[in-house]
Amino acid sequence: MSQPPQHSQHPKDGTPSPAALPDSSFLYELKILYEQVGLGRQAINLKIECIKDLNRTIDLLFEHLQESGNAALLEELCPYFGVIWPSARALALYLTELGTENLKGKSLLEVGCGLAIPSLAAGKLGARVTATDFHPEVPRFLEKNIELNQISHLHFVQLDWRKETLPPAKYDWVIGSDILYERQHPAWVAPVIARYLSDDGTAVITDPGRPYLQTFADEMKRFGFHNETLVRTVPCETAADGKKDIFVLILKRIQEA
Repeated sequence: MSQPPQHSQHPKDGTPSPAALPDSSFLYELKILYEQVGLGRQAINLKIECIKDLNRTIDLLFEHLQESGNAALLEELCPYFGVIWPSARALALYLTELGTENLKGKSLLEVGCGLAIPSLAAGKLGARVTATDFHPEVPRFLEKNIELNQISHLHFVQLDWRKETLPPAKYDWVIGSDILYERQHPAWVAPVIARYLSDDGTAVITDPGRPYLQTFADEMKRFGFHNETLVRTVPCETAADGKKDIFVLILKRIQEA
């Protein structure tokens, strides 16, 4: 197990400009966080605009949707994407361990990116990054955070795992963090990885220990992948001791002899 990364979080003085849902007048309450991922020469500093209080935002969004007769949309529009999750920190940490020697100039696809902390880290390390998600607000946040971190070679594409709407392409790296939180997700995510990962590429999925992780590993085996599991310890604001162990699943295609 590696040493945990040093993360500092300091709200910015003042209030960032609020982001609105594309089809409504709902406004998010936002804040700026400063994240340091990794240690020493491998460390990457990120400046992230994110949701100020997730639970309050969910409550306010539900009230807003209810008033407009759209309460059924809460599940689809729930803003879980807008906070920094431990699994994203663990994935970003692992990428800093890989370093520029493994990522510079390489193509990388992140599925279910949310705030795209790993994509931003990969961009800092010189990768050519495609970040994807289905939530309509993700591109707004990502555009702002790309600007805050002055990252090039990073763009966003809308992707619904069930439809595989990306243009045909192969990537050196396919990554995702905490994307196996519902029963059907392994069956949706596995074929996406198998389709878009190059023959000699590597997929990396981080997970906090959800019940569907093993199901996902089994699904990937069906597609001809073997895996290695590591553990990384990262800060977690909701944990009693302030940190959490995250599984890092590394997947490669089984090569024929």
